[in-house]
Amino acid sequence: MLFYGEKGVFHLGWQKGWTFYPANAKDPVLHEDARLGQPDGQNIKELFADFLDAIRTGREPLCDIAGAHRATTMCLLGNLSMKLGRGVRWNGARETTGDPEADKLLRRDYRGPWQYPAA
Repeated sequence: MLFYGEKGVFHLGWQKGWTFYPANAKDPVLHEDARLGQPDGQNIKELFADFLDAIRTGREPLCDIAGAHRATTMCLLGNLSMKLGRGVRWNGARETTGDPEADKLLRRDYRGPWQYPAA
């Protein structure tokens, strides 16, 4: 998965880790190999153990809710882009694309009597 930003391009892989290619060619390319649990190549067991330890110790978990929100948002934006057949720009601070057609797809109408909470 590729993310294009003002400061460069972020390539997110799964088994090969991630790489950041800065827009300024003078800046170094950053890379980190994936750290996957064995024998199944997943990290679910480790994440659950970390979460429980964070509860016990009162520290922030490695995968906190803010990080999970950003990761989920990226996946949903990828689906949104596929549905529209084009790229979208995301304003993370405002949580909007600024594109009325795309923004309409960011939420759906709830079945009554439930209502989408207005923020």
